[in-house]
Amino acid sequence: MPEDASEAGAGHRSIEQLAALVGRYCWVEHRLFEVTGAAATAAAVVTGDPGEAECRVWFAAASRRHGALAARWTEHLPVRAGLDRDALVAAPTGLLPGMLDELSATAERDPSRGLAGLVEGVLPGLAGIYGAHLEAASPVSESPIIERLVEARRAVLGEIRGGLDLLQGLPVADKGSGKRAPTQGRKGPRIVERAFDGFGVFPAVPPS
Repeated sequence: MPEDASEAGAGHRSIEQLAALVGRYCWVEHRLFEVTGAAATAAAVVTGDPGEAECRVWFAAASRRHGALAARWTEHLPVRAGLDRDALVAAPTGLLPGMLDELSATAERDPSRGLAGLVEGVLPGLAGIYGAHLEAASPVSESPIIERLVEARRAVLGEIRGGLDLLQGLPVADKGSGKRAPTQGRKGPRIVERAFDGFGVFPAVPPS
């Protein structure tokens, strides 16, 4: 068995690819910090949503978590002469930036629908990206990144569970059915998947 067999199985990502990917992690966590922070502090809107206050408390806690994760990812951006670290913190291509803009507007005017959009769509997509990177990461060259991926994925999954529990426990909005009215906050699975296509977790190609 060749000495680099385990590395080949894990795949290889160049320093430049890894730096760009970490920059996108910084961007999405900071954008989630902004989205949830704006939703938490938006002026109350008379929407008939009985869970508005509870949702805004959840948004405030989520904003703190994503702000902290953004700062921690920034620690993994490379530092070397001639490199503009700020330029690495860039939005991925594709649907995700627009989806987050739309979700931000929704969350400010309709908190429970915005919460559903996060915990039933965007956050599972992000957890999936972190998980995919974990599966492909090299334990030799990406060890510090792996530790941060584990932390970030755990935080996002916990946030999803907490948000889903909150949605289930909110007062019934549709009294006729005895069930909470549909939030219509989530995108279809394929739309969410496509939104994360531009992240660049793949390729992690085997070394030649």
